[in-house]
Amino acid sequence: MSWIKKEQPTAFDANPPEGFFYLDGDVLAVLARAQWVKGDKLAMLAFPSGEECQIWAGSQHHTIHIFGEMDLRLTGDDRDSAFQHANDIAEQCGYLALKQGENQLEVIGNDTDDHVIITYDNQQKRMTNIQRPTPEKQQTAPAPELLPDDIRQKLPPLYSQEHVGLDAKAQVKFFTPDANWTWYASEFDGQDLFFGLVDGLELELGVFSLAELKQIRGGLGLPVERDLYFEPQSLADILKARRRLRGED
Repeated sequence: MSWIKKEQPTAFDANPPEGFFYLDGDVLAVLARAQWVKGDKLAMLAFPSGEECQIWAGSQHHTIHIFGEMDLRLTGDDRDSAFQHANDIAEQCGYLALKQGENQLEVIGNDTDDHVIITYDNQQKRMTNIQRPTPEKQQTAPAPELLPDDIRQKLPPLYSQEHVGLDAKAQVKFFTPDANWTWYASEFDGQDLFFGLVDGLELELGVFSLAELKQIRGGLGLPVERDLYFEPQSLADILKARRRLRGED
């Protein structure tokens, strides 16, 4: 939902969620000299923290606009299912989505102000609060080790999977939280070199270096991270999924 005429009814009128209100275009036209919203209204939701977000009506579940391309459902998701959706958006847009504790989701965008912590009621499957992190919490937890021993042991030796081709399974996924680069490793030489799929400027199979991954920084200066929730998948399945995300199918 975007700006609409004040007299136009909406799906919120009969049963507005707690914290719902309309932003008055006439007031904004005076305060911000935005004459184009005069006579209009915008559906908004105020959270307990005082954070106010735009809300869109859905047939079953309403959607909250967090920032940029990050839109998440108000109801119908617990924290873990919301994370899956947020992480999909983050991978496509160069954002970062992180689980915090048992019921919170931290999402970070490309701009300084695009950083919020979202709280969920997991039993009710409902978003209950959105807040800006306090200064002492602005720094997220240190990134986990890129290649721990258990992952090293799962990676076959370099070039040992040539006979299975794209049926070889990637055992680990690395990504830049503040850029659109992703690496999937299916083989490792035991010291520095991986073989796998790289999704960056191009989508291609090739060799890449652990040492280089440790040095790379994205647009916000964040280091490469390992996806803690990645499950081994064949290179063929990953290639198909990444092509679809790139609009190449």
